[in-house]
Amino acid sequence: MNHELSNSGPALLDRRKALAALGLGAASLLTGMGTGAQAQQAGRSPSLTPSQPTHREERTRMSANRATLERYYSALQHKNADELRSAIEEGFAPDAVLRISDSLPYGGTHAGRQVILTMLMGFVTTTKPIIRPEQIKIERMVEEGDSVVVKAVFPWLAPGAREPIPMSAFEWFTFRDGRVSEMVVSYWDTAACLAAMKAAAANT
Repeated sequence: MNHELSNSGPALLDRRKALAALGLGAASLLTGMGTGAQAQQAGRSPSLTPSQPTHREERTRMSANRATLERYYSALQHKNADELRSAIEEGFAPDAVLRISDSLPYGGTHAGRQVILTMLMGFVTTTKPIIRPEQIKIERMVEEGDSVVVKAVFPWLAPGAREPIPMSAFEWFTFRDGRVSEMVVSYWDTAACLAAMKAAAANT
């Protein structure tokens, strides 16, 4: 889902900061792993530091915005249509907007919570999914202010194709008054999706 983001102004700066945070978070994780390995080699047990909170502490610190997205993704991954409906109806603003690249089969600007609900419910009810919700893996979630950026990885199956291609996407959520007001989905390699669609069409 690759949408052309604005290339100027404060919005771009905020998005660059959040994307940079994804990389910094990964670097911190690798550093922590290295420290733990060194401690084990020295015969000592690696200890947790304030920069390495436990899972319980992470859950306690979870913001309301992040909790909204955790609920949304859990319902999506478990193909729980009722819970997904509730998560969207309660977590998205009535005038929310979902933006996805026009070149994708489900691309375009989807304006309004009901429109978004109908579109996303299709992922858990269709018998010919392009993306299987149960195969979506959330690799990272970074929050700053009223924005949350999520990195998701998943197999992507072009319509008519037999085999999926590996794909990832950054999903940018903007919150207003505790609800999602905008969701911008940016695929890592839209060109690969288009090539897969073209190849599938040629084989039909």
